[in-house]
Amino acid sequence: GLRATFFIIDVLVQLFSLLKYGVSAVLVFIGIKLCCDRLYHIPPGIVCAILVSCISCSMLASVVKDEFEKKQSKHGLEKHLDHDKLAAPNDCKTVA
Repeated sequence: GLRATFFIIDVLVQLFSLLKYGVSAVLVFIGIKLCCDRLYHIPPGIVCAILVSCISCSMLASVVKDEFEKKQSKHGLEKHLDHDKLAAPNDCKTVA
């Protein structure tokens, strides 16, 4: 079970660039929960909600980040192409 989960997460990390931060947040939360379990009991429903929200928020953030980077690269490419169209070979003057 644990080995299969590792391979699933490995594939998902390659698909979602920010998933590793969500997984690390889950691991930190579980560590803190285990340390504080004797002092305060967190209901299982809240634990499940926190775990699912960490993973889903990191996946959503990955999709938003990837879309933003696509738009930025497309806009940068268009800007670069527009600049090349406007530039003429005689625009550069050398001082002798």
